[in-house]
Amino acid sequence: MRYAQERNQHGKQIAGHQLIADKIAVMATEIDAARLLTLRAAGMIDRGERCDKECAMAKWYGTEIAVNATRQAVQIHGGNGVTTDFIVERLAREAIIGPIPDGTTEIQKLLIARTLTGVQAFK
Repeated sequence: MRYAQERNQHGKQIAGHQLIADKIAVMATEIDAARLLTLRAAGMIDRGERCDKECAMAKWYGTEIAVNATRQAVQIHGGNGVTTDFIVERLAREAIIGPIPDGTTEIQKLLIARTLTGVQAFK
């Protein structure tokens, strides 16, 4: 956000360009949705409720959104997005590993589908 507000191109802030504004709006919405999924799962855990599906949804969506959001942030930064001068480069590298531990995206989706359908084996 700060970079898009401070960086000028063709005499105006890049945050004012429609393509950049779209990226920011999508990122903000997706991050908020991931946060809400996580808060729902955490609340269920706190109440001692079973929440396999909700945890899988939060893990899958949250980690994928982290990858997507950091990819878009690198795009917003342009060439600066791949330099170590900006934190976005490190965040993008860290986000890429997120979907792997504790079950890959595919495993999380399998857990969600099994919970919803009751089918324990997919062919």
